[in-house]
Amino acid sequence: MYKFTLRRLIACSFLIHSGASIASVDILPSQQGFSGLIFTPNAQTLATGRGAASFGQGVPYRGSIAELDSWYVNAGVLPHLEVGGRIVTQTYNCNIYFESDCGIRDLSASAKFQLPYLEDLTGFNLAFGAQDIGGAASNFDAYFVVADTEIEAFNLRLSGGYGQSDLSLGILDGPFGGAEWQPFDFVQLAGEYDAQEFNATVRLMTPRDMLPYGAQVAAQYQLYSGHDNQDQTLWGVSASVPFFGDTFTRKKYSDIKPDSQSQIDAQLAKNEASSLTQLIGKLEQEGFVNIRVGSNLDTLVVALENKRYQHNTLDGVGVALGIISAHAGEGVFSELPGAANNAQKVELILVQNKIPMLAINTELNCYRDFLQHGGECGETQFVSHDLPSKMEQTAWRYETTNDGFAYSELIFSPVMNYAVATEYGVFDYSVGLGTNLYTPLWKGGAIDVRHVLPIANSDDYDDGVYEDDALENGIDRALVHQAFRLPLDTMTLFSAGLVRSDYYGGQNETQWYSQSGMHNVGFEVGYFEAKDSIDIDARTPLLAHYRLSVAQWNWQMQVEGGEFWGGDQGVRATTSHWLGDTRLDASYLNSESEQFVTLNVSIPFTVWRGMNPDYLTVRGVSEWNFGVQTRVGETHNQLNTGLGQTANNYHNLDRQYFNRARLNQNYFENNSIRLRNAYLRYLDEVVYE
Repeated sequence: MYKFTLRRLIACSFLIHSGASIASVDILPSQQGFSGLIFTPNAQTLATGRGAASFGQGVPYRGSIAELDSWYVNAGVLPHLEVGGRIVTQTYNCNIYFESDCGIRDLSASAKFQLPYLEDLTGFNLAFGAQDIGGAASNFDAYFVVADTEIEAFNLRLSGGYGQSDLSLGILDGPFGGAEWQPFDFVQLAGEYDAQEFNATVRLMTPRDMLPYGAQVAAQYQLYSGHDNQDQTLWGVSASVPFFGDTFTRKKYSDIKPDSQSQIDAQLAKNEASSLTQLIGKLEQEGFVNIRVGSNLDTLVVALENKRYQHNTLDGVGVALGIISAHAGEGVFSELPGAANNAQKVELILVQNKIPMLAINTELNCYRDFLQHGGECGETQFVSHDLPSKMEQTAWRYETTNDGFAYSELIFSPVMNYAVATEYGVFDYSVGLGTNLYTPLWKGGAIDVRHVLPIANSDDYDDGVYEDDALENGIDRALVHQAFRLPLDTMTLFSAGLVRSDYYGGQNETQWYSQSGMHNVGFEVGYFEAKDSIDIDARTPLLAHYRLSVAQWNWQMQVEGGEFWGGDQGVRATTSHWLGDTRLDASYLNSESEQFVTLNVSIPFTVWRGMNPDYLTVRGVSEWNFGVQTRVGETHNQLNTGLGQTANNYHNLDRQYFNRARLNQNYFENNSIRLRNAYLRYLDEVVYE
């Protein structure tokens, strides 16, 4: 009889593995949260556009592996850069100010940067990282440098580095190293020396591409630890997935769904037999409003408004251009005065509330080839300047089909006031349902009313420290908006009425964009008086900002300063990273000599293709935000009582007119593959459903 030994287990695993092929070792979260092994990191980072969330038990704290919960979220925000946030807690609802046995409750941030190109040159990766960055009360400070390399023949990753930390038991304080071995696509073994002791764990995970949307779930459990003083056996679970729309933006849809190739060929074959009437009917059927069709010399001009694709205006443009490509052939262009025999030039002018915002010029034979094969169409150009004159120069043959006048939108969204990882609790909340009625009127004019219905409160919002901030049943916003497009690529928006439930007044917001969209300058000024109290000073926000948008990196940087809503004066700098339609923000605020860092995630909270617009359309919000804030630069971490706030009208220029600050030449040029993806997805969901 053979003995079952570790040596035989390893030998059998190698033999079984020889018949399989695993490209590399999966990147999974460590017990600390950042990508790594157990307590130590490797030199890997999450792929750009991928987010992960994990929960674990067992944290080095006060001389032991303590019985503490660790919640962690992280994301690959840029190539080779991973950032995350962590909550460590012993209790969840205990009030630390009045109860003595609540234990620790800590909110912190971490980051890891991997040097690019190094692996191609040397065969190994090198990364630098930090844990518990910045906060007023730091409990888990750690800094490290780590290198790793993979032996693909054995599905083995080896890592080693040096750290300096304040972690208990000397963990990550000195030289460390480890190995991750993945004999099968669903199991991984990890062992490490954490600078003081040896640890080992087993990980089970779903194989790649097994779950939809590129998701992966994993679990790990401690096999061994050299730390004798353990109050908790280490274990954890995690899940990761590409962010909202990121895969849709970065990859060809036909690579994800190969059947779409035959679908698009069949649609584009219809163009020769179509007429202008059929083209307009198809655009109207898909829900585009304020449709106008005409010509400018030998160019077919189509103006329309997208009210259906709320994740990203780029999707609406892609669907519209696809429909035009499939329903505008030689028969249509032969009707145009001065049309060339072979050229099929088209100009699509995107309007918002009847205001022209962006023009897309292309040649349809070139664009059809782009739709069929995905190669770049050099004839496609995006223009955001001089649009009113383009509208005036066009000889319109069909005026305003499917007029969007009074096409009201009933917009539902979650509304939350909340506090995260404070001395009062891990998560205190007041949650409600926001119902927003938005009705466009004349050109640039609209009515905007929102009602809030409270649903649930935590104890501290019912009768505790946050009681005054609990949501109340009633209308918290009722505004009339009027927007104008001004010369020199400038837009302005006037708003008047009720905001924040208690204040009446008015506000103006004005913005200028450079022709490429890279540079943006704007200001907002307002005056609001409290409706029920003469003791409350009038709110007089006055803010100016500059924003740099680098579409090649899907990155924006904004600096704003002036007087905020609460009367405090200061400056805020925000770096924003776009991962598809998800935006991650990190902000630094210095206001009234107090400093705060905020991490925020912004997502569209609605379906990709909404209802066909009519006099009443129901949808979700195109942007919903969730953020956490911590004080920095102080020895205490008292709550922020309202510094750095703005009027924050939902229907502002960025959201309502500029596609969440992405409606510009640079963004469309650098994400043009999504035009094709949107049309292919439209075919999947509509034509071939």
